Amino acid sequence: MAETLYYFLRGAAGFSFLVTGASFLVESHRPRVHRAFGVLFMALGMVFLLSWLSEYWVLPLMLDNLLLISIVFAISQSLFEITLYLFGDEAVKGSRRIVYVAGAAWSIFLWLLPFLDLLFRLPRIGVSVEDGMQMALFESISSTAVYIWPIAITVLSFQTGRWHLADIPSGRWAGRALLFGFAGLLLIMAIIGAGILMSSKALYQAGHTALELMMLVWFFFYRARPDIFLEARKEIGQRHRQRESIGTEEATMIADRLRHLVDVNRIVVNPELSLQSLAKAVHIPAYRLSSYFNSILDQSFPEWLNAKRIALVCRLLTERPELSILEVSIEAGYASKTVFNSQFQRRVGMSPTEYRNSAAR
Repeated sequence: MAETLYYFLRGAAGFSFLVTGASFLVESHRPRVHRAFGVLFMALGMVFLLSWLSEYWVLPLMLDNLLLISIVFAISQSLFEITLYLFGDEAVKGSRRIVYVAGAAWSIFLWLLPFLDLLFRLPRIGVSVEDGMQMALFESISSTAVYIWPIAITVLSFQTGRWHLADIPSGRWAGRALLFGFAGLLLIMAIIGAGILMSSKALYQAGHTALELMMLVWFFFYRARPDIFLEARKEIGQRHRQRESIGTEEATMIADRLRHLVDVNRIVVNPELSLQSLAKAVHIPAYRLSSYFNSILDQSFPEWLNAKRIALVCRLLTERPELSILEVSIEAGYASKTVFNSQFQRRVGMSPTEYRNSAAR
């Protein structure tokens, strides 16, 4: 009886989520996070529907694997888009594309993995908790590893966005509600993965039932508060700006330490200097130093570094005539002659040779 009820609920949830997701996608004049939410519902609906259909109709193994992996990829990317929207979009241009390519590559790898069982004619060593079918080694690995990407991409999206988990305000409900929702989803995915890994059908079914109930709650919650994602984005962004603001006292302290590092320690001549290593030398978090450059100096770290290096180059060109142009660039911390020449031309308005000749007159 319980088994029959479980599969009935999966079929009903599958149809319901497909319709729900489609309704999100056809609504116009909504932000992209709304469409991502619709894709998430449709993908989950397909998972539940295929699971229900597996009781009556078993697809060929490789086609079944392809469908499952493609659906999990869609779930993963929709979670990525939702989280990226909440945390201010991508911090580095092009990082979204990298994540998509990495997800596609991982999905293709998982789909191809079971072919090794056929290639090496490996024996069946396990049983699928989903449909009771026997599986060989690499098919077992693939069926478990498919749940790694949704968890990994959610964690990765927190690192990809312009804002951070620490920017979620403690006193605001929208951001924290969504954070708890994501935490619940990750926990459920971990339970499902554990059920597969431990070959526990009870744990596997409990995880899927919990997922159905949670998404049902999220549907009613989102319909009741359709601006929840926009509210959370505003809350997180406002908190981020508050955390990033630099006071007068802190700005003076950072300026003094940077001046000492530049004038005394000549830290800018280190070719491996990065924002993180400079922040460590200043004894402040990297995000605070980045905020100092952006909000106080109105320039990025690379712009500040190049300005300091070019100023040093100009001094060396006049004070050290025995050094060649290449030696001067290396002395100032440039590892690339092309980068050095382009930066010098952009900031000084002439080539290093022209500058040295004009200074010698």
